[in-house]
Amino acid sequence: MATTVSHTFAPDLSPIAIRNFSKERYVSPEWLERERTDLWATSWLVAGVACDVREAGQFITFDIGAESIIIARGADRLLRAMHNTCTHRGTKLVTEPMGSLRKFVCPYHAWVYGLDGSLESVPGAARFSNGVPREKLGLRPVEVEEALGLIFVRLTPGALSLADFLAPLHEAIGTYRLDLMDVTNDQTVSHLCNWKAIIDNFAELYHVPFLHPIHRRMFDCATAPIALFDHGHTAVYVEGGVTDSGFPTPEVPSDMQAMQLEAFGLDPADYRGLVGAIRPALQRAKRALAGEQGLAYDSFTDAQLTDVWQFNLFPNVILSVTPESAWLMRSRPDVTDPGRSILDMITLVRFHGEESPEAAGSDEADGARIGTHFRLNGPRPADYIRPPRDAFTHEDIIAGRKTMTVTIDEDISLLGRVQQGMASRGFDSVWLSDEECRVQHFHDALDASLGA
Repeated sequence: MATTVSHTFAPDLSPIAIRNFSKERYVSPEWLERERTDLWATSWLVAGVACDVREAGQFITFDIGAESIIIARGADRLLRAMHNTCTHRGTKLVTEPMGSLRKFVCPYHAWVYGLDGSLESVPGAARFSNGVPREKLGLRPVEVEEALGLIFVRLTPGALSLADFLAPLHEAIGTYRLDLMDVTNDQTVSHLCNWKAIIDNFAELYHVPFLHPIHRRMFDCATAPIALFDHGHTAVYVEGGVTDSGFPTPEVPSDMQAMQLEAFGLDPADYRGLVGAIRPALQRAKRALAGEQGLAYDSFTDAQLTDVWQFNLFPNVILSVTPESAWLMRSRPDVTDPGRSILDMITLVRFHGEESPEAAGSDEADGARIGTHFRLNGPRPADYIRPPRDAFTHEDIIAGRKTMTVTIDEDISLLGRVQQGMASRGFDSVWLSDEECRVQHFHDALDASLGA
């Protein structure tokens, strides 16, 4: 069952009780350990994207805390997951985030495992006086399923099926066909904050007008409706091609609106005094261009052609989607330090249709990649190669050596300060507004997972 509420600068009362909570969950090693045993070990987790394991022999690895998992597509086309550790002496088998192999070979003593995790070869097997029972010494299996273009794993089997877990969001996300998208960017940043501070940040728009001024010129966050779903999931639906209604409506299109209009052959000068007409004009122009290129947009509403829908999948995934692209962000805990975490960001693009001059020249203003939310993508480039993962640090973002888009960089820069402040004696507990009820909903689900 979903609960929906529309936000404004005078929002309705939260549909759930705002309880607030102690800062201990962000700074306490005991909380980190409780999450390891009662959350990460029992929850359905997004291990990767399906396009990375489309072919036989392809594999990805997924690290969550101290655990590392291999997910591989076998020669029989079946997808399997297994612990990334040799059953001989515990050596981590694979260190690469993805690749293609016919076997997994331990670098220590050359034990060989098949893509299905079976133990196939042991050098000097006759020298083991206890024998080598291969049926017992295969890689330990992990529950794995594919859904919505994503790969899910669960370390400990439980009663909640993946289908039931995703049921509240399956239809809405499924429309976007992430399974038909390809990776165009893959980044991982080591962050100086607790993993939940990242989730909290992407569960509210209260901060957006103050931290992200560029959004005022292209989105309306002030009135974005939100939804709360079973199992801790949430959503927010942000209008695009508009300006923020919390501020005066400009007489002429903003620079971001002008960029969007020009991308579809529309003249910004025609919208002087008609800024409110830009969003429907963009929707009509985009649908018309899609029709000319033979693209199937019938499954999308007009709103979906200009707006950004964001879904937070409990416990740790933020999925921002449009018909042409998606951002998959995933927050993961540090192994030992509650004040550190890892943020992954994968950009997915659906290549289709014929390349148009507008699409070919789509700009990426200030590194924000805003164009991908409004343009049509052409066919997959002939020289397309899935980009490797780029791993870097929080300091690299601050120094400008790396970027994860202007907006995400601003969030990352601020969240380090959040963690610093939480460690202070001057701060005891999180104090939420009704507008931050998605944050409360997430923490309610977290408490339930931990038996609180």
